[in-house]
Amino acid sequence: MARSIFFYTDSRLLGGAEQAMFMLIGALDRNAWRPTLLLDAAPGVEPLAERAAELEVPVRPIPPMPLGLAGARRAPRLARLLRRERPAVFHAHLSWPLAAKYGLAAAVAARVPAVVATVQLVPAMDLDRSSFLQLRAISTGVGRYIAVSRDVADQLAERFHWPRAKIEVVYNAVEPQRFQGSGSEALREELTGGRERPLVLTSARLHEQKGHAVLLRAATEVPGAVFAFAGDGPERAALEGLAAELGIADRVLFLGERGDVAELLAACDVFALPSLYEGSSLALLEAMAAGRPVVSSAIGGTDELIEDGVSGLLVPPADAGALAAALRRLLSDESLRTALARQARERVERDFTRDAMARRVTGIYEQILGDGRTEAA
Repeated sequence: MARSIFFYTDSRLLGGAEQAMFMLIGALDRNAWRPTLLLDAAPGVEPLAERAAELEVPVRPIPPMPLGLAGARRAPRLARLLRRERPAVFHAHLSWPLAAKYGLAAAVAARVPAVVATVQLVPAMDLDRSSFLQLRAISTGVGRYIAVSRDVADQLAERFHWPRAKIEVVYNAVEPQRFQGSGSEALREELTGGRERPLVLTSARLHEQKGHAVLLRAATEVPGAVFAFAGDGPERAALEGLAAELGIADRVLFLGERGDVAELLAACDVFALPSLYEGSSLALLEAMAAGRPVVSSAIGGTDELIEDGVSGLLVPPADAGALAAALRRLLSDESLRTALARQARERVERDFTRDAMARRVTGIYEQILGDGRTEAA
């Protein structure tokens, strides 16, 4: 009989961390695992609920548990739900280390047999003593932390003092077959204005973390190329203003949220993601799976996905000059683009597939649960 898993995210965005969670859910063997998704009963979660419905996963709305006293007061209610439903696994997905704090505390208090937390990102942050001690206390009851890169794992152990023996690295993954199509000439003509111009694509939320401003400054040193930004976010207005200020607004496209990222990747010449910090970027993995030559930042996590000069080019973060030089190098050398793209695609097929990731994660569940089987009533 299938074991019950309660997945939990306190996010209200369908971003990279949430896409990674749904990729895992979609890869589960439903004969072995029966997933349920816990979501905040709050506006904004509709895209997450719709994605769950596509995967035929039931959604259980729960009261939001924000940081602070209000969230702490609601945790016992979730603990009572977990005691009643008796899932074998409670798996929280954290966009940063303080996410889902009270959800994890509730699962520990309810004595769920396997409590697991995936941590996608560790941004620069100041943690007060109270929060530090709370997270340390919760860590004693969490069965395993899954870090999406060695860099994230090191930070969890060194900065937060979470038990290193409880931290395992499982990289994010993609479905390579989704990115095997050929590019649409009509889409490319639309993006380039029907002219023979190089096309550089970035697919990421318009947030300071992703380094779009650095890319715009680099674009001034890559004449003739069109830069397409797929995604939306809080920095859009500022980035549009910067493009106008730099005099490149006529060759920078703000595409907004897109459902055709695979087609955009097939249409572009180069994929660029100059992030200032990352965990394990799904956007990069998708570009690699699509066989696109990649330029990105030499930062923790990213340098574990891309080998500089072999499966992509890495440049120092926040260095617009180095980024521009790498873009010019790629756009002027077709044989280099082809070689890097081939190696990137092979790396994804070897190391970052969805099914391999799911086997690693379910193996962690089984390791925590041991030989006995724990099943919801």
